[in-house]
Amino acid sequence: MGNTTDSVNNDGMSPETLEVCEQDESYISGRRGAGVFCDYMTEPIPVFMDANCEKKINRGNSWIILGRDRPASRASGYGGQGHTQASSIDIVVGRNPASTVPVDPSFSNDAARIYISQKTDIDDNFRIVDGGMGKSTAKSGIGIKADAVRIIGTEGIKLVTRTSATNSKNGEATPAGIELIAVNDEEGLQPMVKGRNMVEALSELENRISELSSVVLNVVKAQLEFNTALASHIHPVVTAPIVGGGVAATSPQLVPAGINATLDSAEAMLDNFKGRMNTNLLWHNGYLNPISPNYICSKYNKVN
Repeated sequence: MGNTTDSVNNDGMSPETLEVCEQDESYISGRRGAGVFCDYMTEPIPVFMDANCEKKINRGNSWIILGRDRPASRASGYGGQGHTQASSIDIVVGRNPASTVPVDPSFSNDAARIYISQKTDIDDNFRIVDGGMGKSTAKSGIGIKADAVRIIGTEGIKLVTRTSATNSKNGEATPAGIELIAVNDEEGLQPMVKGRNMVEALSELENRISELSSVVLNVVKAQLEFNTALASHIHPVVTAPIVGGGVAATSPQLVPAGINATLDSAEAMLDNFKGRMNTNLLWHNGYLNPISPNYICSKYNKVN
């Protein structure tokens, strides 16, 4: 197909036509056949192999085909199998102009397409993976494909499933949801998270962490009191074998150990306080508060 950034790409043009264009001063100068100001353009246009049931409307390499389900050759799809209720509209631009033989629809190679069919295998037509929803088979379908697809709603966009209890075949409509599958790879596909439920769950976890922090703080305070009492404990030391002899003394090992334990306990209490402040103020207000710019829920988008 050549470089997609080329302004003029004549791949697929017959050698005879290309030779005429290269020698035509009007074409070279852009006065005729060069498409300037959306004038007529001499460019390679493929020959489309239409079926007897199809009505073809085209201008240049833009096409509308009214017919029956046909994703490829005339033998393909439910039109090729002779099914009824398989009418289709194929809107396509950019069929492969490099082909030197008549071409069929090519859902993988044509540049851009909107395909509408009364009965089709829409996922298989566009080679879409199964996901968790399953593939649509022998049902009505619409497929949109291009290098870039944009859907713009000035006042919002709703993607809604199962607005009716029955499908186009009068069968029960499957209560399926919406799958976002990047690069057509279903590996790692997971359910979406509900934002408000997530906030509630994290808030409950926050409460449990706060309760645990309080338990730790009480243990540290009790240990601090115990360490202080133990370090200041005095006991009599017998100095002579007489009644009433002796002096009160503290243990030389307990005093420095008690001081260190007290300092460690005080530091633990400070860390506990900092942790509770970080959780209750910074983390909660930063991510679980709706007025925060880092609030974990989207301001606009919702999912059920």
